[in-house]
Amino acid sequence: MGTIFEGTRLPLPKFFEIMFLMNNAKMGISASEIARLVGVKYQTAWFACHKTRCAMIDNELKLEGMVEFDEAYIGSKKKKKSELTENEANLSKITSKRGRGTNKTPIVGAVEKKGRVYVKIIEKLTGRNLLAMLRDKVDVDSSIVFTDDFRSYKQFDKAVEHITIKHSEGYGKGVKTINTIEGFWSIIKNGIKGSYRSVSKKYLPFYLAEFSYKYNNRHLQKDAFTKLLENAVKDENCLLNYKPKGNPREIVARQRKCKTVMS
Repeated sequence: MGTIFEGTRLPLPKFFEIMFLMNNAKMGISASEIARLVGVKYQTAWFACHKTRCAMIDNELKLEGMVEFDEAYIGSKKKKKSELTENEANLSKITSKRGRGTNKTPIVGAVEKKGRVYVKIIEKLTGRNLLAMLRDKVDVDSSIVFTDDFRSYKQFDKAVEHITIKHSEGYGKGVKTINTIEGFWSIIKNGIKGSYRSVSKKYLPFYLAEFSYKYNNRHLQKDAFTKLLENAVKDENCLLNYKPKGNPREIVARQRKCKTVMS
């Protein structure tokens, strides 16, 4: 009870097989391919894949050391109003260029140089919102943060040692770069384009969790699957019936709190 397996009619051996296939697919694997390999319906594979992604979320992650911050916009070109559907976002394209568009979804990433990564959707890239993410996910007392010269990052000066890299003056050298996070954007781009083709904005947090988990556990090799199984049996639900406006596990916590208050 209370795990990602709760309520599923899928036999556990097949669920484990789906988890194994997802864990081993470095750049992702589509639900249709999972369905073909495991021998289940597409809807069953799709739901099990999202349950598995929920187990890949790490709420306890705290970055430290030399940390790079950057933001990117994912989405397709603007569509006509008549062509748009609710929560639609064709995520086959990702760009680090700043801009606003109906289908563009802003995501912010923080990564340790040669270490772990954390990615989050932030609809408004204000200094206040970015500073909140910094304080929540980075040990500001023991870290040095590298960013480009986007004005909202100026707020970081209040909380941490902050080095600004000006692209207009050429890319930095040595450790004074944000090449690591830009490389991670390439992983997401290639994964979505090669395996998923397009992704609904509604479920984007789940896909970000998948790419982050694989990146953060890339050195574990076979032990990465063991860790995934351990995460899967934790007392956490994955509410796919709700639009994930943020971290799916945080949504679970809010739902439980509401139920407690109402009772």
